[in-house]
Amino acid sequence: MIQVQPAILEKDINEIQRKLNLVKGVCNEVHLDVMDGEFVPNTTVNDAQAVAELDWGNLQVSLHLMINHPDLFLRKWAFPQVSTIFVHREAVQNMAECIRLIKGLEKKIGLAINPHTPTYDVKEFLHEVDAIMVMAVEPGWSAQAFNADVLEKISYLRSLKPTLSIVVDGGVNAVTKADIIKAGASIVCSNSYIFQSKDIAAAIANLQQ
Repeated sequence: MIQVQPAILEKDINEIQRKLNLVKGVCNEVHLDVMDGEFVPNTTVNDAQAVAELDWGNLQVSLHLMINHPDLFLRKWAFPQVSTIFVHREAVQNMAECIRLIKGLEKKIGLAINPHTPTYDVKEFLHEVDAIMVMAVEPGWSAQAFNADVLEKISYLRSLKPTLSIVVDGGVNAVTKADIIKAGASIVCSNSYIFQSKDIAAAIANLQQ
């Protein structure tokens, strides 16, 4: 069964807490987007300490740093609930050093790529990372349409490393999920489809099927 991570993208710390409360007991892990307004044209809560002090319950966090020079901010964002830290290939100059830093924080290593970034740019790092995140929309905003061109990219990554954890973020809903899963994804992240649903548990279960 595919893993579903509710995606949280918020400017208001209280709104993050509200959404956490909605999914507690429904899933084991959430996907938290952090944006700086530079790498992507949007901003979210950037107070790592305030985020760490939220009531996470038993939830783990897949942290998605959509920021420039993420290696400079890894330590402050590595709070205990974080299981995986995703950085963007497009935002990192020295990937080997960034991977070393994340390993030193004892977190899983995630590498994200935008829809038009070729798999060639991450191929050499597949043996060092725990997960690859394929963005199916241009990062920065929720409720965008799914870019079907990334399906081939997902399938190719799966062929390169059958045990790789492949995450798909952006445009994930009841219509697009089948093609995403067929292509080889193991984790999907969804914001609008889950949090705009009248029944969040049913929405998550639908994506899992």
